[in-house]
Amino acid sequence: MFEVAGTVSSSAEKADALAAKMREVLNPEDVRVSRPMKTAEVRIAGLDDSVTSEEVVAAVARSGECPPDKVRAGDIRTDASGLGMVWVRCPVASAKKIADSGRLLVGWVAAKTKLLQPRALQCFRCLEKGHVRAKCTAEVDRSDICFRCGQPGHKAALCTAAFNCSLCSAAGRPAEHRVGGGACGAPASKAKKKKEKKRSTKPAGLTSLPPQASSSAADSRPRTVAEGMECQ
Repeated sequence: MFEVAGTVSSSAEKADALAAKMREVLNPEDVRVSRPMKTAEVRIAGLDDSVTSEEVVAAVARSGECPPDKVRAGDIRTDASGLGMVWVRCPVASAKKIADSGRLLVGWVAAKTKLLQPRALQCFRCLEKGHVRAKCTAEVDRSDICFRCGQPGHKAALCTAAFNCSLCSAAGRPAEHRVGGGACGAPASKAKKKKEKKRSTKPAGLTSLPPQASSSAADSRPRTVAEGMECQ
């Protein structure tokens, strides 16, 4: 595998030309030549029912000035507004150009565009972040788990059940979201944890300690159980 990095278009063109030349002179049965390209994701929303994924790919390639074979589009899904939405992956320069314009003409529709933040590295076996399937050492295999409801046997794209993150549920965290969502891995709020800590240490029915004798030792002690927990 050969990779030529560059920050200007001429460098990218030279890398493409080099890869193409190597494919001509080398036997494809013995050598596989690839030219890695940094990509980004764009969310395209506001599509009508007549628009197809192929039309979206063609529109992105035209507006982003990149080859159609460098564009990958997912399935078009209906969002909360009732219109179609699709995620598209394409070269970074093309993604930025489309996102900066704010609109993408697809057929008769001027769809809204938004550049998405890079996704964190995630394993599709255990669903944890930070590694890939090939390097997964986890004992649990969640590869058949739905990303939406956490149940096996179906995919999130076809699921209509309530959100239940299998990772956060197993860890005892709030799980009313899909795996990998913005709330995934978030611990309980500090205020909630502090409140639960007070309840677990405070004797039932006791709001303050009995009056103490006037002494330096008594004056230095906290006056309530709650204050004592806060000062530790």
